[in-house]
Amino acid sequence: MGEDWSWMYHRRDKMGYWNNKFNIGVEIFLDFAFSQTDPMFCAKNMIRCPCSKCWNREWHHRHKVQSHLITNGFMDGHFIWKRHGEIIYRKRRCTQVGESSSAAAAVL
Repeated sequence: MGEDWSWMYHRRDKMGYWNNKFNIGVEIFLDFAFSQTDPMFCAKNMIRCPCSKCWNREWHHRHKVQSHLITNGFMDGHFIWKRHGEIIYRKRRCTQVGESSSAAAAVL
């Protein structure tokens, strides 16, 4: 996942048009969230909707989550997608980086 989350709270540009970065970011978020295999994050082709109205309380299919995010935007403070598997992803990534660093140190 990227480190710049500013797109999440800028649905419209300065002229009031839909912000392309927001649309792309929503697609990246949805791809990530729906790629999770743990039913805690994605079950029966549904995820918790992080829009400003559902606040991760409601489970919806992809098209509905996308519609909610475009219409309502993300809930406040949703920078770490912990209800969508990002914590697990970060832990795996850190472990892999740690293993790579250990293997590289052993070679040196």
